[in-house]
Amino acid sequence: MNTKQVEELTGLTRQNIRYYERQGLLEPARTDGNDYRDYSQKDVERLKLIKMLRMLDMPMKEIERVVNGEVSVKEAVEHQREQLLSQKEQLQAAIEVCASIRKEKNAVIDVNAYLERMERMSGSGGMFAQIVNDYKQIAQEEKERRFSFHVPYPINTEGTLLQAIQEYAAGHGMKLKIIKKGRYPEIKLDSVNYMVVSVLEEDPKTKCMGTKIICRREKRTRPDQTISPGRQKLFQGIHLIGVNIRRHRTKSILNLTICFLTVLVLTFYLGNLIHTQAQFDSLAEKIPVTAEIASPNGTLKNGLFIREEVLDALYKNGNVKDVKEIVELLGKVKNDKNTFPDQEKADTKQEVITATEETKIWGVSSEACTKKIAEKSVQWCEDWNWALFKDGREVCIADKAFLEKYGYEPGDMITLDLGRYKQTLSGVYLEREEMSTENITIVGVMERSDTLAEAQPPELLIPLFYAKQLFEKNDKTYFASALSFTVKDPMELNALKQDLKDAGMKTVVTAAKDSYAGSAIRFDDAVFIETAGNLDRTLNLLKGYLPFLFLIVLLTGYVVPHLLLQGRREEYAVMRALGTSKKRCILLFFSEHILLAAFGGGLGSIAGVAAGAAKIRHAGLIWGIFLVCYLLGAAAAMWMFGRISIAAVLARRD
Repeated sequence: MNTKQVEELTGLTRQNIRYYERQGLLEPARTDGNDYRDYSQKDVERLKLIKMLRMLDMPMKEIERVVNGEVSVKEAVEHQREQLLSQKEQLQAAIEVCASIRKEKNAVIDVNAYLERMERMSGSGGMFAQIVNDYKQIAQEEKERRFSFHVPYPINTEGTLLQAIQEYAAGHGMKLKIIKKGRYPEIKLDSVNYMVVSVLEEDPKTKCMGTKIICRREKRTRPDQTISPGRQKLFQGIHLIGVNIRRHRTKSILNLTICFLTVLVLTFYLGNLIHTQAQFDSLAEKIPVTAEIASPNGTLKNGLFIREEVLDALYKNGNVKDVKEIVELLGKVKNDKNTFPDQEKADTKQEVITATEETKIWGVSSEACTKKIAEKSVQWCEDWNWALFKDGREVCIADKAFLEKYGYEPGDMITLDLGRYKQTLSGVYLEREEMSTENITIVGVMERSDTLAEAQPPELLIPLFYAKQLFEKNDKTYFASALSFTVKDPMELNALKQDLKDAGMKTVVTAAKDSYAGSAIRFDDAVFIETAGNLDRTLNLLKGYLPFLFLIVLLTGYVVPHLLLQGRREEYAVMRALGTSKKRCILLFFSEHILLAAFGGGLGSIAGVAAGAAKIRHAGLIWGIFLVCYLLGAAAAMWMFGRISIAAVLARRD
């Protein structure tokens, strides 16, 4: 069975059926010879199943799993039922809370009361569950840390203080236990220990002198202990590093300066690399690559005969977007108000096209198609818009001049004897081929622009898929008259060109003969290719030097500590002679250089960000890379420094 029959059996439009085919949910057989789709009863049942599941608001991915047999229909429906019930509960809870808040007469809303209500409504995981849990956690933490309250009388005795605490606990429904009495008693409220302090203070509400009682969570202090040996070594090491940096001030400043300049250069270099890469990645958005189908020599953009296999190859390709497809039709207006001359007959069996006697009609796929002929937006009839129009049937947008010419008003119905253009055998002349008579309702009005109008602009616009239905209704092979699109990922442009070439689409040749016969595609990709080529060469150049740049940083991390440590050989020997271990000495010297490198590198990163060479996150990354490379180089320098002979150094010293 054909597409029209499937539409009648399933209630789906041809556009929807084609969409499910493109999604891989349906693969109809093809008839021999004309390659028309031949749907089986199994295909019809599958389409009905898809329609049912979509009406249940089931996602396409889940439908695909059902169709592929990964899950059963019952399992998928049960899962969808759970999702819908969850959404229903969440929405109902939100509606109830919103309605209650809206009815509040007080300007100040009791947030705590509503939070408690939302907690009860949330149950085991509703919409408010996470919010309530977060609030409870914060409130509990604040409660356990510190709270206070006022009493309207001074407290001078322990008994009065305990009485005030008991009254507060009883009034708030809290369990109280006195742990320790005294001037600063210790209590337990709801299993939390507090130390209580009372302070004479004016009550901010009553402005009367009273007492402020402060409850602070008990601090579990440990008895004084001596510092452990490990901590002693750590503190001693930190102190010694600071002393050495101050004592060797000149060397420290030199180390800082070298690291500062190194990171600053790295920030500018890698910042330029990151910026260039970002430009390259966003090039498709800044310089979009568009394409349009034209005549073989590129002079004609409309009135073409674009075959369906080309359209299928284009729509199935995932690298296209914003497709603007147009099909041209003809129409003779049947109007009792006016009498129109009959067409003259030619010597041929077909009627010759006379532009003045035909109403030109476009079937359009997107709102952008109207910009080709009109500057102003379409004036819609009540309850109509583009979203409804593109899925509508037997509706049209009429030119304002057309309405005035034939005496129609928005909302009227036009009766048209439809026809289409047909090529002669020579491909030079166009002939009219009769189609059905249709009643079409005017739902919108446009005003064609003199400056933007095509050579023969249309007087009526109809939805594209409705136009395709007319072709099927009249058993006519569909041809698009004009088509343009935007490439999603220009980096895959060659693959797209190959797919279209395999479908029979040729490239525009300027020297070709002007003709309606045949079509070719022209890509507006010259600027993109040139810009992408320049950026790619720049990126390759910058990336090519990266290994050498990191090697330089690595060598810097080795050379700088190595040279600076040469003047401290005696210091190292004396420390070793006094009993300091080799490991500790090397660790102290290494920490000293790493701290200076980290500080100097950090200053370089800040300077690079201030100069606009890189963003903060990129500068932090560059600083980290520098520190790692410097660390490796410094580790090698420290290993070499640790190999010096202590005896030889001390002998020379003597």
